Amino acid sequence: MEPSVDHAPEPVEPLPFPLERRTLAPSVALVIPTFNEELVVPMTHRRIAETMDALGLEWSVLFVNDGSRDRTVAALERLRLADQRVGYLVLSRNFGHQAALAAGLDHVDADVVITMDADLQHPPELIPALLEAWRQGYDVVHTRKRATDGLPLVRSLVTRAAYRLVRAVASVNIIAQASDFRLLDRDAVDALRGLPERGRLYRGLAPWVGFRQAVVPFTASVREAGTSQYGIRQLGSLFARSFFDFSRAPLYVGLAAAAVSVTVCFAYLAYVLGAYLLGASMPSGYITLLFAFGFLISVNLFFAGILGVYIARIYDEVRGRPTYVVGRVRGRFALGQVTEARRPAADTLQSLSHGL
Repeated sequence: MEPSVDHAPEPVEPLPFPLERRTLAPSVALVIPTFNEELVVPMTHRRIAETMDALGLEWSVLFVNDGSRDRTVAALERLRLADQRVGYLVLSRNFGHQAALAAGLDHVDADVVITMDADLQHPPELIPALLEAWRQGYDVVHTRKRATDGLPLVRSLVTRAAYRLVRAVASVNIIAQASDFRLLDRDAVDALRGLPERGRLYRGLAPWVGFRQAVVPFTASVREAGTSQYGIRQLGSLFARSFFDFSRAPLYVGLAAAAVSVTVCFAYLAYVLGAYLLGASMPSGYITLLFAFGFLISVNLFFAGILGVYIARIYDEVRGRPTYVVGRVRGRFALGQVTEARRPAADTLQSLSHGL
């Protein structure tokens, strides 16, 4: 199926090596994190099945339940019993969206892996366009939201401004208005699995691993059912991680602020000495002294906080705790190259009975 002009792939950067068209029919695995999505996962599965069956490809879907508090697990179990292509993981608690993505990527094995959200704001009908980009030779195919139906104007403006700031300072090409709806070739998945860090942000890591990358634009739909779990707090955390995980700019800003402070101090000292040598009346120093002390202390505290953020990230990595812990595994799907640090214990692979 040829993509429409609206969904034609756009190269992200100059290609590291030429495109080579792929002709083989790939096996496709979809990875979908879920959190309190009992109402929408049946609709998500139905639309995925309609789209994938029309393509005539071998496919499977792995849902990752990230500590849902509703009956999402029961809904997933019903899907698994009705369709053997469905499997799911149950994480031992809520670890966060990126950790759930990591769990899914670690537990699938296919020629092509597609990650997407469960709320249908990532339309399954876009999958043929992603696969066509893969057939053209792209190894990583991102998606970029042109707009989101029903998104408040203020949030849209804040999001765009935050992306501009992150892109200006990041050491990788984080795609503006990107989402976690993307296609990954097997080689790209293996590269992401091999990264040693525990705190993962795939909107930065997927561009970082390189390969031949493209982006496909789309318009995000309104949520089909349920309530969005992605509020201002989660959005702020996403951009904070983008800012600190892929940029050293805050540290260099500290050096620049220190240089400006020293320059201002020496300029003021030259002004005072000049006034003294010329016999002019000396400026009162009480208010100036309070301002100087307050300014310098504020600058020191601000950049001590920035250093604290980087040190906390170093501490998290040095501790070496796993990104996630799997409580249950259900369904027939390949485990892929799961590292020993993340492999679920044997006694967690028993049948799931609680909550069903």
